[in-house]
Amino acid sequence: MTSSPGSGDLRTVRPLAEADIDVLQAIDTRTHGQAWSQRTFLDELDQANRVHIVAEATGEIVGHAAAWTNAVSGRITNVAVAPEHAGRGHATALLLELIDQLVNERQVANLQLEVRPANRRAQRMYRRFGFVPVGIERSFYDRSDERGSTDALVMAVADVCAEPWRQRLGDVHTSHRQVEKERNAGASA
Repeated sequence: MTSSPGSGDLRTVRPLAEADIDVLQAIDTRTHGQAWSQRTFLDELDQANRVHIVAEATGEIVGHAAAWTNAVSGRITNVAVAPEHAGRGHATALLLELIDQLVNERQVANLQLEVRPANRRAQRMYRRFGFVPVGIERSFYDRSDERGSTDALVMAVADVCAEPWRQRLGDVHTSHRQVEKERNAGASA
C-alpha cells in the first residue's frame, strides 16, 4: 500500500481489516448519516470482487474507500473521511489508490459511482478525476439528504484506457503530491 506525507503526518493506505469495521461505521455515520451493516463490511473482506482500503494518519483511521468489480467495470461504492480530518487530502489519496488498484491490478475499463446531488464538494473532487454526470438513479439512498432527496447522481469515466484520461489521472497524482509536499513543509516550519 501507499504512504505519503500530509499535514505533518505520514498517511498510510492499506487494505480493510475486520478490526476496522466499528471505526469505519462511526465515520460513515458522521459523514453520510448512516453506515453499512457489519455484514456488508464483512462481505468486503470475503468477496474476491471487492477492493476496500483504509487511510490512517496521526495513529488513527481517518477514512476509507471501497469498490466492486464486475469483469471490466468498476463501481466505487464508498468514499468517506472523518469530518474532523476533511480537507487534508485524505479523500484524494484514497481515490488515487483505489483507482490505481482498479485500473492497474483489476484492469477495469470503465468506472462508475453514485453521489448525492447536494454533495457539491464530492462532485468537484470526482470531476477532477474525470468523472462526468451520466444520469440520475431515483430513490437510490435509504435516507433523504437535507433537501429530502433520496436520488443519486451517477458519474462515470467511460474509458480509463484512453490516453487523455490517463494523462488527467497523472495530473491529479502530480498535483496531489505537490500539495502534500507543501502541506508537509508548512507543518514542519
